[in-house]
Amino acid sequence: MNRADQSSGFLGWFLSGRWQASAAIVLLFALARLLPVLALPLLINVVALLALVTMQAGRKESLEVLAIATIGVGIVTWSPAFAVAFVLLAWLPGRLIGEGLLWREDWRGLLWALAVLGLLSLLVTLWVLPGAAGPEYWQSQLATLLKPLAERLSTQQKEAIDLVVPFTPGVVSLGVVLMGTVAGVLASRWRERLQGDLRVQRPFSNLVLPSWWIWPFLLSTAASVVLTGLGLWWAENLTLFLSAFYLLQGLSLVHLWFVLRSWPAWGLVLFYLGLILLSQLALPVMLLGILDRFFSWHGRLRPPGS
Repeated sequence: MNRADQSSGFLGWFLSGRWQASAAIVLLFALARLLPVLALPLLINVVALLALVTMQAGRKESLEVLAIATIGVGIVTWSPAFAVAFVLLAWLPGRLIGEGLLWREDWRGLLWALAVLGLLSLLVTLWVLPGAAGPEYWQSQLATLLKPLAERLSTQQKEAIDLVVPFTPGVVSLGVVLMGTVAGVLASRWRERLQGDLRVQRPFSNLVLPSWWIWPFLLSTAASVVLTGLGLWWAENLTLFLSAFYLLQGLSLVHLWFVLRSWPAWGLVLFYLGLILLSQLALPVMLLGILDRFFSWHGRLRPPGS
């Protein structure tokens, strides 16, 4: 496992051997447990690094890092359950994302990897978890978690929470897709840096879904209108999961607009800060992605031959 440019700082050191890679991953994953506030960015970076191992070092080396890092996580945290969590929450997504990026030079390989990961998380939260086959499970779980805060919550806050809780599986799968996208973009950029590419080979502004992906989304949306009971719950959460991909296409279109207008990068940063602070903005961005499917704005905005 020595295919990296040794002058590439941390990335070169990280890929200089399986033990170095495993030690870095164990340290970051253990920190995620000790620092819950930083758990999400740390996990994204761990997934990106594991994807980079698959892409840059190879599939065999990825399996070696899996074995070493899993044992290391179990020893450092003294928790077999945490070692299993590492395999399912970090290594498996990293491996699938790395395979997707290797498979296609555009973003479609990554999109397929994200579809698999998101669908797996959706199935687990909808059906596999004991007792999770229904919204009542998630309502009871949240009631237990919020019991110490029950007196501090207003009636409006409780009603808002009760409204959102049944969509927990869809929100989880949507989060998996978005976090996996960030990890995939990081892994792609890191590999380009290691290979000495001066230009970005996979601009995020080029992310466009296959045209036929709209049909599962429309069918699940229609099912959300027609079905009732448990079928309605499944359809609503499936629609939420599928909407994540059109949110990505809408974001890609925003990136393309910034690139073509030569607007400064800080403007894009402000846009994402606004999106984080006002989550309601995600809906018009998603609608932008859906409309892009029908009006092909990605193709129309680009100059001929670009």
